Amino acid sequence: MGHLDQARRLVDDTRIIVATTAMLQAQPWVMQLKHFTLAVVDEASQILEPNIIGLLSSDAVERFVLIGDHKQLPAVVQQEQAESTVSEPLLRSIGLEDCRQSLFQRLLRWEQRQGRTQFMGTLHTHGRMHPLVASFPLQHFYGSEHLQPVPLPHQREQQLGYTLPPRDHTDLLLSQRRLLFLSPDATAKGDSAAAEEAEARLVADLLQRIYRFTADGFSALKTVGVIVPYRRQIALIRQFIGNDSPLMNVTIDTVERYQGSQRDVIIYSFGITHRYQLDFLTATTFTDEDGTCVDRKLNVALTRARRQMIVVGQPHLLRGVALYDELMRAGGAQA
Repeated sequence: MGHLDQARRLVDDTRIIVATTAMLQAQPWVMQLKHFTLAVVDEASQILEPNIIGLLSSDAVERFVLIGDHKQLPAVVQQEQAESTVSEPLLRSIGLEDCRQSLFQRLLRWEQRQGRTQFMGTLHTHGRMHPLVASFPLQHFYGSEHLQPVPLPHQREQQLGYTLPPRDHTDLLLSQRRLLFLSPDATAKGDSAAAEEAEARLVADLLQRIYRFTADGFSALKTVGVIVPYRRQIALIRQFIGNDSPLMNVTIDTVERYQGSQRDVIIYSFGITHRYQLDFLTATTFTDEDGTCVDRKLNVALTRARRQMIVVGQPHLLRGVALYDELMRAGGAQA
């Protein structure tokens, strides 16, 4: 028996098949071997409609369930909105208004506009964030979902659990606040290169302080992670950490690469040195059907932290966006 025949026999004899949409599109014969009573698509809000509609509309699938969060990052699309907007009346009549939109979001909006809820289900509990960490994203992005903690043990914690005594004001803030905003040296203002370096130094310093507080139980994969918008910042932060540091294995990456991940402590470095960069940070913002303005990038960044969220940035620039100004105030920044 050949390898292909063996694969066909295996698929035919297996009740549950787990695969990526890319694999099923590349190997369409898999969907021709069986009749599936149910297809479950995870992270469906990140899948563009052409990449999934053919699979779900085939005779092989009887029913399907889409699982996702349209308030987190969507699929990566290079087209501008002007190029992807749909003008054909027949397509717009079924809710297909933007080719950058996922089938998940189109169906969700369609049901909301029809005033129906029987085909939609919403989770109302979360198990990742401590309530004080969750407060800002839940208030600003998930008000209609009324999310509550499970609660898990770390969500019941009264104190952060740092056992070493604080050495200075920054240590004191780290040991007390669940949501914390810090700004780099103000003398770097006006010099973009110096401002970049100052912010990277501050992030490296925060990592070293967190390592000091958690050294006995430190794990590069669990304790702390860093989210940045630009890849240049990754190299800068690692430069200030030092090659021989135990922190070199800490994940420092963009928000797109962090979606789906979590750490006990997340440091989000805005990393902007010019006002025009605010447009890049807010590029994925949209207004939901209930009128909620959702900044997807910020939402993903803030919901990666389990026990503590630390935000770093230049206040004089971030105040150009009202939501960022509110975040800074929530994190203890002065007006």
